[in-house]
Amino acid sequence: MKNKIVNVSATLKRVKNPQIRERLLMVQDSCTNPLRNVAKKFGCTHGKIDFWKKRFEKQGLRGLYDQPRTGRPTKITKKDAEKIRKTVRKHNIKKGWRTTHIREEIRKETGVTYSKRQVIRISQSWGLSKIKPRPRYAYSKKEDREEFLKKTEDS
Repeated sequence: MKNKIVNVSATLKRVKNPQIRERLLMVQDSCTNPLRNVAKKFGCTHGKIDFWKKRFEKQGLRGLYDQPRTGRPTKITKKDAEKIRKTVRKHNIKKGWRTTHIREEIRKETGVTYSKRQVIRISQSWGLSKIKPRPRYAYSKKEDREEFLKKTEDS
């Protein structure tokens, strides 16, 4: 155990990440003090201190970094998602899509119904924004609108 304490002290000097430094300090203190006292000092539970201590003993410094989480698998395949994304992007140029339209397109193509919030998340991951298009000015001239559209398409 003494070797681990020396190892933690040497490692503390090299680590710049504040989160990892705090976890290293937790491990270092837990080698000499009771877990509950260390938990009070760092403002967390003694179980968390024990968790980081065991991870450090098993994996070393790598164990103190957050590990990726898999999460829930998607209901639609990547191939179907890419197909729908291309459809939405292709028809998004002039009018734009509403969340309900994207939701309906997903349901029509795959048979999966997502909530509106989840469709917003999916569309944002596709690079679409949540910005709602502004309404047209009621008294604008048709020629002016067409000229403006030509200018924006050219640039």
